[in-house]
Amino acid sequence: MTLFEFPFWKKWGMNGVAEWQTNWVIISKLTGGTSNRIQEPRISWTISLHLWHGTAAGIVFGLLPVLMLLPAGNFSVLLDAVIYSVALWIIFMVAPRRAFESAGGRRISVRSLSVALESHFVYGILLGLLVPLA
Repeated sequence: MTLFEFPFWKKWGMNGVAEWQTNWVIISKLTGGTSNRIQEPRISWTISLHLWHGTAAGIVFGLLPVLMLLPAGNFSVLLDAVIYSVALWIIFMVAPRRAFESAGGRRISVRSLSVALESHFVYGILLGLLVPLA
């Protein structure tokens, strides 16, 4: 997912990747930074936090008891993983968008939200393919 987002970051900067923008705000608040520091945080911290969120969400998905109730087919796990990833996008990107914009002093564009949705599709597909292997 992060590898999918990297070309958009290279092309449009931080404004091209909504999830990285929200991680900027989170890092700034955790480190006690001012709004000036939000504009240029360490990209390694942003990506690290993003990878940690993805790993944690993947573990939660793998532990969901609803997966036990599914038929034995890998297709349904794949579909459930994509639905789960879109739900994460709605819950953590779309719903709190205004709060992150206010806290960070930057607008999260529709373009960057669409990049985030596309990357969540990639995440869901990879998650759905990897969970049955675990």
